[in-house]
Amino acid sequence: METLQKFEQNLSHPLFSIVGRRIILLMVLLSGCFTIMTTLLQLSWDYEEAFNNIEQRHDEIKSVHADLVASSLWTFDLASAQNRLNGLVNLPYIDYLSIEFDGAVLDAGQPIEQNAVASETDLNYFHPDTERRIELGVLRIESNAQKIYESLLQQFLVSLLLNGIKTLIVCALILWVFHQSVSQRVFTIAKHLRQFDPFEPTHEPLDLTHRKFIMEKNDELDWLAEETNKITLRMSSLYQNILLEQQRLTDFTNVASDWLWETDATQRLTFCSEAMQSALTISIIHSPKLNAVPALRHCTSLLTKMDACEDFSMCEEQITLEGNPHYFVFQGIGYFNTQASSVFVGTAIDITELKQTQFELEQLNQTLEATVETRTQDLEQSMTNLKAAQNQLVESEKLAALGRLVAGVAHEVNTPLGIAVTANSVIKETVASLTTAFEQQTLTSQQYSTWMQQITDGTRMLESNLNRAAILIRDFKQTAVDQVSESRCQFRPVQTLDALMGSLHPETKKVPVTPVVEGDTELQMNSLPGVLTQVISNLVMNSVRHAFEGVSNPTIHIKVTDHGEEVGIVYTDNGVGVPPDLHQRIFEPFYTSKRGRGGSGLGLNLVFNLVYQKLQGTLRFDSDRNQGVTVRLMLSKFLHTVESKTHEKS
Repeated sequence: METLQKFEQNLSHPLFSIVGRRIILLMVLLSGCFTIMTTLLQLSWDYEEAFNNIEQRHDEIKSVHADLVASSLWTFDLASAQNRLNGLVNLPYIDYLSIEFDGAVLDAGQPIEQNAVASETDLNYFHPDTERRIELGVLRIESNAQKIYESLLQQFLVSLLLNGIKTLIVCALILWVFHQSVSQRVFTIAKHLRQFDPFEPTHEPLDLTHRKFIMEKNDELDWLAEETNKITLRMSSLYQNILLEQQRLTDFTNVASDWLWETDATQRLTFCSEAMQSALTISIIHSPKLNAVPALRHCTSLLTKMDACEDFSMCEEQITLEGNPHYFVFQGIGYFNTQASSVFVGTAIDITELKQTQFELEQLNQTLEATVETRTQDLEQSMTNLKAAQNQLVESEKLAALGRLVAGVAHEVNTPLGIAVTANSVIKETVASLTTAFEQQTLTSQQYSTWMQQITDGTRMLESNLNRAAILIRDFKQTAVDQVSESRCQFRPVQTLDALMGSLHPETKKVPVTPVVEGDTELQMNSLPGVLTQVISNLVMNSVRHAFEGVSNPTIHIKVTDHGEEVGIVYTDNGVGVPPDLHQRIFEPFYTSKRGRGGSGLGLNLVFNLVYQKLQGTLRFDSDRNQGVTVRLMLSKFLHTVESKTHEKS
């Protein structure tokens, strides 16, 4: 009631507005502080200006009038000097002037006893004949500072008074405008909400009044009124829907097949659905106790949970209805008090059909165990066969790669061997000619020199090509042995990869591209050189087959670096790259973009498996379209076999 009276008062008078009063109080305080600060600042400026004027006036008398007074004293024209003093004392900011001259004193104005601003200057006469300055006396100038103080104080008080009156008038106008434009409309909205009854089917919408010049159409309070109308309309609709849902819930309760029930503190049924009443043949009018219902008398688990005064769920009970066993799951929510009594609200769901299905499933599961065991054995055998087939495919891929290597090296070796045969034929023909000429004694020195040069050149060519063939055979032999063998040994990875690049030359020259191996030639590893060469060989062949279509200047770079316990190998090319969406698929077995053109799809899968399983390392793949490929390998410098690990653990 008091709140309603305050609403009425706020609607009638601006001074009853709590928000308005607070705003006006803050405005008065802020305006007062600002006024005092600005007035004090102006006062300081006026104070400084006044004393500057006094100082300027004193300087003016000293610089202009002092010489004139000195001239009058030199000529003993005391009357003229007195007249000059009387005239100067009438100047602004000058209150008293005095001259001490040969024991005599000339003055004008009243001497100032307190708050005097005084200055003195010597009166000197400039003699034109001797060009000397003759000291005649002392001129004293005094100004009254008290007048300045009183003037500044009066100005300060008048400014404060005028600003205070202006602030009060402005605040009163603002309070009236605030009351008319804000307070009254806010109180109108509050009164409308206070009188709003959501259970009424219809209600009058809120309509705010507007005053010209001080209000604007569709301002924030109009938005608030509009939202208030929307909220009240929604609340009315919501309450109507709640009433409808209550009626609907009651109807659902009456027609539901599941049981809905409620008990009081003495475990008497105060409510239960019609389905429950019909199944248990009870009437809710008499509020029977649960343990008094014949069908529920043997539900010890349910009664025990309710006696414990705790919420419960999944309480399964078997109830005999019409001579047939039924299974129900009870759950209840308790509302407890301090007397250890409780009111329960709960449900009971008939799961008889589910229970029968469960029994049937248990019987079926017993027969399924034998079937599952048989299928498991078949699956294990299939997995064993699959692993064997996979290993066979991997070995086939390795042998196929070795076969391609043999064909390429054979073709490469044929070239120097053919040149060596040709050189040998030339040497034989030259030696035969030399022998014939020598036997017939027709050999000239010119012929001898020419044929010996041919023999020397042929021998040099023969030696060079035989050495070249020997190097190719050596590199091929080392690479072939490494790829076939998986024995662990101490080796230098840079030298091993250099030898591999030589054996791969028949393939790389088809692009053409010359792989570059960079790194410390003294770096050593204790690992599987054959597996490492197989990995790098597959990477090079993958680049040769897929990377350089349309690339004008193909390059392959392999960098070997020492990382303490690990050796890093970075393989890069400048080919067409691999799109990001294929990064995961390229390592899958049998995935290839050259299907039907010699690609098996096992090359990069073999690289992945060899790095992680054989070399105990890691692999990172980075590429993008037209950005080339970068493969980073981190391999253990000292490979640990399974047997050594087992020995170390023991």
